[in-house]
Amino acid sequence: MKKMLLVLGLIMVSTLIFAQNKNYVVVFKDSFEAPIRKNQIRNPNRGQQANSNASSRNQKIAKLDQFLRQRNIPQGQAKKFVDGAVGFVASLNSNEVSNLRNDPNVQVVVEDFRMQSRPRMQGSRPRMQGENFGDWLYDPAIKASCAIPLMGGSSTGLSRSSIWIIDSGVEATHSDLNVSTNPNFSASFISGESPLEDFAGHGTHCAGLAAGMGQGNPGVTGMSPGAEIIPIKVLDGNGFGNWSNLVLALDHVEKFGVAGDVVMMSLGASEIMDCENSEPFLRDIIMDLGDKGVFVVMSAGNEANLANSNLPGCINGPNVVTVASVDFSCGEIGGFSAFSNFGIPPIDWVAPGNALVSTFPRNSYNVMSGTSMAGALVAGLIHSKGGLPNRGVSVDFGGVTYFVAGR
Repeated sequence: MKKMLLVLGLIMVSTLIFAQNKNYVVVFKDSFEAPIRKNQIRNPNRGQQANSNASSRNQKIAKLDQFLRQRNIPQGQAKKFVDGAVGFVASLNSNEVSNLRNDPNVQVVVEDFRMQSRPRMQGSRPRMQGENFGDWLYDPAIKASCAIPLMGGSSTGLSRSSIWIIDSGVEATHSDLNVSTNPNFSASFISGESPLEDFAGHGTHCAGLAAGMGQGNPGVTGMSPGAEIIPIKVLDGNGFGNWSNLVLALDHVEKFGVAGDVVMMSLGASEIMDCENSEPFLRDIIMDLGDKGVFVVMSAGNEANLANSNLPGCINGPNVVTVASVDFSCGEIGGFSAFSNFGIPPIDWVAPGNALVSTFPRNSYNVMSGTSMAGALVAGLIHSKGGLPNRGVSVDFGGVTYFVAGR
């Protein structure tokens, strides 16, 4: 009987310890190991760039593996990153977390949390190829949303750069999209899901506004038609994902991103205190990409609140752009969208974001609203220009003047 009670007691204790396990992002100090981005060998060919830094990458991963072995943290269960920052993502118990936070090599141990995209679905249902959507804000003469000419119209960029969409994936088989299927570049951080499929529709919708080719029926043309889309999946079919997915995604972009690329992030978490400084290592990666000529475009958020509490959109830096939403009709820019976050800083530009028609999964089309959609238009504009937007018309809101992004 005593032996049985002892066994039951051990089971209860082990269950309790297991239940305490949570997901954490662990980032090391540069004195332990500096990230590759600080001494990266740059190359306009993204594959060659990754290969040029492979030896350094392997050395840093080996040092991480040694650290994990010494602390009895299973190496195979830890997701390691070394390009943007040096660290790992793992499920840890309270004792392991305490030990890591007291380790002189560790900069920060951050408990993982959920982030999301929050678009507003407007269409009663997706419209399939061949169906008419004349009741939407769509101009059949240019095969595009009426928002496109309000920002200076579509223009094919001369650059061979790409648009990275860090989102819910992008449907690679859509007739209006040019999606990279190279498994080295396109990536998914949602277990068991491909980046080339999109169960939420959000990433595919953003892709069409940025780079739709207008080849479907009726078809959608974006701001930079035919630009290569590289999808990075960090959100599931419900538009949710772990914060750690974004850390891993940006590390991946640091590995392969080249000057002229545009990185689009229409996601995040709201009501973050001291937002811009809340995750210094993430802020530093985003700012580093901007410094290297990789444009980073982020949505301001849809909480009708101050944008400076919406992460990562609260982050500022050269070539780092945050976009809010304005209403529009065919031929005219309206006022600030009721749902849009506001405030300068961090908002750099506004763009149409209410009721935009774009590409959708199953080779279809739909209407969605949000600062995500506004951000997608600006991402395509920057890609086609090869630089930051010009000032379009002004919009006043709350005593502050904002400018529509234009050519």
